[in-house]
Amino acid sequence: MSTVVDYVGRTVDVVAYQGSGFGGERQLTQSLGRAEDGRGMIITGIVKLGQRFILELLTEQGSMQFLPTRGCTFMTEARLGYFRNQVDVLAALSRALIGIKRNLKSEESNSDPDDERYGSVVVDSIEYVAGEVKLFLSLTSRAGAVTVVLPISVSI
Repeated sequence: MSTVVDYVGRTVDVVAYQGSGFGGERQLTQSLGRAEDGRGMIITGIVKLGQRFILELLTEQGSMQFLPTRGCTFMTEARLGYFRNQVDVLAALSRALIGIKRNLKSEESNSDPDDERYGSVVVDSIEYVAGEVKLFLSLTSRAGAVTVVLPISVSI
């Protein structure tokens, strides 16, 4: 359980994906408020970086009128049916990660804490079954001490 002290001197973000936590895979709900009481939550640190990463991955590049370079091509390729096997998915993800890295680093400043700044991402595995791709990615911040594992399912 976090307290106010954990957030002193930090910037925060609103939780866009409810249900995250430590240990095991979890189904997240894209919502700004919790289902049981509608309350919003805030995040900071590596969880904030993970959310920024997911938003970049799931945003189609060019879909934001006034921010045309935001997002990446991964979801566009998925939507257009370019994924036929794991190699296709890995190739699309590799291309997307170049843009994601550029976008995340461009919005960071030297005053941001290292645990909120992009360090690296590793593709741990890709599961490909008819109609769904599941990506297992390890995202590490510049602090390096904590890594968040992001299992991301994409319907294709």
